Amino acid sequence: GQPNVGKSSLLNALAGAELAIVTPIAGTTRDRIAQSIQIDGVPLHIIDTAGLRWQDGAADEIERIGMARSWEAIAQADVVIFLHDLSRQGDVAYRAAEDQIASRLRAHLAVGSEALDVHNKADLGASAPAGGLAISARHGAGLPELRQALLARSGWQGAGESGFIARARHVQALLESSTHLEQAAGHLGTATLDLLAEELRLAHAALGRITGAVSADELLGEIFSRFCIGK
Repeated sequence: GQPNVGKSSLLNALAGAELAIVTPIAGTTRDRIAQSIQIDGVPLHIIDTAGLRWQDGAADEIERIGMARSWEAIAQADVVIFLHDLSRQGDVAYRAAEDQIASRLRAHLAVGSEALDVHNKADLGASAPAGGLAISARHGAGLPELRQALLARSGWQGAGESGFIARARHVQALLESSTHLEQAAGHLGTATLDLLAEELRLAHAALGRITGAVSADELLGEIFSRFCIGK
């Protein structure tokens, strides 16, 4: 979304912490801020990026680099929250920039990814267009619905009291874990306890890639880098 539509406020609201600086100054966020969160036990990785300007009209070189990184994050995301400002819907220049960003966004989305239109500042009285989700990042209105929308688009399916998120990497992790457990079973009753322990460790690590229990930086990048929010 454009500068000052509330992207950093949304990151803070979803994370439940003041991670990003929020000011009325356009272009406050210059680089990506990433945070892992959980929604109903499902781990997601959200990215707050620099605001996008019409025709790349950045104020300086730093902001231009920030916007370039924004588009890189968008191209890698499973879900892009395209955040709109309900308080500026009557601004002609703002609307023109929205249309240009929307056109470029469609070209940058990865295959199988999608953009979710979310309209912020609903507390100011404006209503969202048909098909959009209205929220107030400041006051929390609409955030439960947004969280559920993100879960639905992440592959999560509810079944009674449990949930299941199906992705190819989860299936691969389960297969790896099963293989290591079978190899560990082969070391039972032998003197090779170090090999037994290593196979159990590898099985645990494979399962950790599903649950989010493994927190190494490079692994987090692999697990969660497919989620993005606009600013």
